Amino acid sequence: MGSSRTRCRRCETFLIDPPFLFTAGSLFALVARRRLVAKKPNLFGLSAWVTVGFALFFWISVSWFVINSPDWMLSYFIPATELHMGAVHTVFAISLVLAGLSGHTLTAACLQRGGLAGAVTVLSAGAVVWGGLWVFSLDRYMAVGTHAEFVAGTAAQLQQSPIINAMNMVGAAQGIIGVGMLAWLYTSGRQLKAR
Repeated sequence: MGSSRTRCRRCETFLIDPPFLFTAGSLFALVARRRLVAKKPNLFGLSAWVTVGFALFFWISVSWFVINSPDWMLSYFIPATELHMGAVHTVFAISLVLAGLSGHTLTAACLQRGGLAGAVTVLSAGAVVWGGLWVFSLDRYMAVGTHAEFVAGTAAQLQQSPIINAMNMVGAAQGIIGVGMLAWLYTSGRQLKAR
């Protein structure tokens, strides 16, 4: 892979995570619909706090990659040696929380105004942005190495890289926690009557 092609591509991992959290926040709000449209609706109630919790869990769960594969996390956009990765990771945490709350709040506002179609549109828009960024930058996600190795075309393929086992464990943990939170929100709101 030549360096000219590298420069014209988009960054991948840090970039796709906020749209993922936006979509997750929207999904949390949809699942918590009954709670959000109850007699005393609260845009920033339980489901918003669950969204913040999931965003922070997501951030903590990818910290290993920030430490062990920082160039990959930056999607080879800039060498990690040129940045203070602690500061980048802190800003990343804030972006995840804000993205999750943005998706949640937009969806909750649509639901509270009786717009299920609008809420589904917010969720769909988040999913389209997230999926689109995956499509446009998948080659960077599938190569693991340093910035120099990526530019030279010698980075290891993801399936043969040393991070694959950690990725599988983190992905499973994120899925289990995410589904558990969704199930908890859904069941805790079942006794409430939605409008």
